[in-house]
This record gives sequence, structure tokens and C-alpha cells, in this order.
Amino acid sequence: MARKTKDYIKLGIFVITSLVLFTIAVYYIGNRQNLFGENFRISSVFQNVNGLQKGNSVRYAGINVGIVNDLIIENDSSIRVIMLLESRVQEYIRKDAVANISTDGLVGNMIVNITPGNGNLPKVNEGDVIRSYSRIDPDDVLNTLGNTTENVALLTLNLLEIAEKINEGQGALPMMINDSTLASDLKYAVRNLTVTTQNLNALSKQLNATAKELTDGDGLIAYLLKDTTFEERVTSMTMGLDSLIRYRTEPILHNLDATSQNLEVASNDLNQIIRQIDVTEGFVGTMLKDTMVSNEFKQIVGNLHEGTLMLNENLEAMRSNFLLRGYFKKQERMERREARKKK
Repeated sequence: MARKTKDYIKLGIFVITSLVLFTIAVYYIGNRQNLFGENFRISSVFQNVNGLQKGNSVRYAGINVGIVNDLIIENDSSIRVIMLLESRVQEYIRKDAVANISTDGLVGNMIVNITPGNGNLPKVNEGDVIRSYSRIDPDDVLNTLGNTTENVALLTLNLLEIAEKINEGQGALPMMINDSTLASDLKYAVRNLTVTTQNLNALSKQLNATAKELTDGDGLIAYLLKDTTFEERVTSMTMGLDSLIRYRTEPILHNLDATSQNLEVASNDLNQIIRQIDVTEGFVGTMLKDTMVSNEFKQIVGNLHEGTLMLNENLEAMRSNFLLRGYFKKQERMERREARKKK
């Protein structure tokens, strides 16, 4: 009887100890999985999760703040990672935070690290999607390094072939290296090029100095460059000159037109007079055919011309006469008054 009692006591102690350990384990696991506190969910989209699994830790600025709740394949290039985080850190995570996947140590499990943003945006809410950043895969780095090594090897072989050809004297480059005359010509050309460059620099400095003198001086060019009203004045003067030419030439053109019309009328009248002249009979016909009458007419015209000259001389003499000088001066004054009145 006493032995059975001891067995029952041992069994009770074992059961109670097991229950306590089970309770502690459940609490520890539940606490680790955020089962007993207030939580919220956010997500981020990655192209490759690199072996990330459900239940892996989520850290914010190096502190464990939650777990990976689920992994959803959206398409052939996007995987959505849903994170279950503690509500106490919600006010610290902003909408510009960035999530990336890394390892916990050198050979540890994959975790999600949330890097804080600038802190200027509002805090995240339930169901928000934050930006993601994918680190370079070590396999990709190794593949790239292998390709680079192969390219370096090929480049080395090509350089060896080029060096062999140069040593054997094949091509233009060995000739340039071994030909001393060509080297001297090249040095002479380079020297001439250097001198030309120096001359060009000196010429450029002179041109700059001349341009500065022209722009900063007090000459006509500097005045024209600085005077902002010169163009307006030239334009105004051109318009005025155009108006003046048009004002002066329009009357002349009008008079030429009128003269042309008068000449046309006179020509028509002259043609009519010529048609009316009887060349066979009458005075005109007699003058055209009878040379004696023509000579007498010429003599009469000559006598009239001489009489006119003598009459002019007599008039000039009368102007000089002191008796008639006052009369002629009075006539001249009256003519000048009439001329002023007409103006």
C-alpha cells in the first residue's frame, strides 16, 4: 500500500512537471510567434526570397519585431512576403521604410531586415506594402567573376599574339618602332604642332585683348555695342528717310505721268496738223519745194533775230539810264511781291 502511494506521488509529480514544462514551452513558442500580443501585418514584394521560410524572424533596425507570416507567389517574377509585426513598433515604421532579405550571421537562417526611412512620411497601417531591396546573389557574383576570368584569359592570349607579331616585325607598328627616321619625323611633327599650338594660344589672347578693348573702350564700336537705343534710332531714321523719299518722289512721278500724257496729246495734235498740211500747195509746200522762198524765209528769221538782240541791248541800256532806273526797280519789287504771294 505504501509502495503504491509512492508510485502515485511520483506519477503526480511527473504529470505536474510535464504540464508546467508544456505550458512554458507553449508560452515561449507563442510569445516568439507573437500569438499572445497585438499584431499588424505589412508586406513587401521580392523577385527572389533566397530560401526565406514561414516563421523566420523580421527585424527592424536590428531588433526582432515579428515573423514571416506567409509567402505568396504572385507571378513568375514576384513573391509577396507577408510579415506579422508587433503593434508596439507600428509608430516607428514609416511608409518609406525598405525591406531586404539577409542571413542571420554567416550560416544562419534567412531573415527580413526593415531599414528605417527618412521619417517624414506617416506611419504604416494594416496591410500596407513597403519597398523592397534585393541584395546581389553570391551565385551571380561568382558567375560574373568566372566570366570576367575567362575574358581576362582571352585578352591575355590576344595580347601575347600581338606581342609576338610586334617582335617578328609584322605590320606598321613594328616599322614605326624600329624606323629611326620615322621617329625623328614624328618628333619634328610634334614639335611643330606644339609651336603652332603656342602661336594659336598667343593669337587667341591677342584677340581676347582686342575684343575687351573694343567692348570696354570709348570708341565707336564700343558705343555701338553698348548703346541699346541705336537700333531704334536707325530704324526711326530709316522710316523717316523712306517717308521723305516717298513724299519727294510722289509729286515728281505724278508730274512725269502728267507730262507723258501731255506729250501724248501734243503728239496726236502734231500728227493731225501734219496730216492737214498740204505739201503740194500752200505756204508749207512752197517752203519745202521752192529753195528761193526758203532762203528768203531764213533771211527774214535771221533779221528778226538780230532785231531782237538789238532790242534787248536797248532795253538793257534803258535799265542803266538814271531816268528809267527807278521805274525798272519798282517793277522788280512788284514782281518779287507777286512771287512771295504765290508761295
